Amino acid sequence: MAEEAEEKDTMVHALREEPGSYTTTLKDGTEVTYAIRPTEDGFVAGWNATGPGASGKGHEQRFASYADALRYLEQNFDAPLSP
Repeated sequence: MAEEAEEKDTMVHALREEPGSYTTTLKDGTEVTYAIRPTEDGFVAGWNATGPGASGKGHEQRFASYADALRYLEQNFDAPLSP
């Protein structure tokens, strides 16, 4: 659990410092990419998981600000692995 919290903090810090995407590989080999990209009217935040522990395809959601998009990814860090 502590390792997962540390990874989440690393993702948030990385995306705060350099917007774009952050990829992590979990112990079971699942690769998860979290990303924030600009649009004409705000930002899109989402993730894509591939590998043995992936729950399915990616997910995206729109936000008015980069801060809101980053907060969403932080709050839903575990979502790519949930059934």
